[in-house]
Amino acid sequence: MKHLGMVTCSTLCFLLGTLVPITRSHAQAPPPPEATFYNLSFYKSKPGQDPVAMERELWKPVQEDLRKSGVIQSWSVIAPMYTGPHAYDCMTLVAFRKLPAFESANYMPLFEKHWGKDKVQASLKRTEEARDMIGNEMWYVAESVGAQ
Repeated sequence: MKHLGMVTCSTLCFLLGTLVPITRSHAQAPPPPEATFYNLSFYKSKPGQDPVAMERELWKPVQEDLRKSGVIQSWSVIAPMYTGPHAYDCMTLVAFRKLPAFESANYMPLFEKHWGKDKVQASLKRTEEARDMIGNEMWYVAESVGAQ
């Protein structure tokens, strides 16, 4: 009987604990106004494909236009050198200072400009055939030394 009471009490405490909202468990201060933001996208290459070549040919000209217009600061394709076991084998890294400008960027005119209006769907399909997106994260610089 005592054992049954302990099990019931433990179960009840667990269930009640799941109802308590955990607020500020990951306390995050708002980014400072001068922060540099980074959008990291993680990709897994498909067999027989060269995602770096695809990024260079299709996406680099689009990103160069975004940089020239001031929407982004830089764009990079990152390949691993020393790494642990991850589900991805390639990343893109986009640096920018103004979150609203980055979030509201209109890509379609850039696609049509660089890929041709009639080749937008084929270029997007080539992108899908080269790699799978594993994840996407947004980070900002909280503290640094030197240029960002």
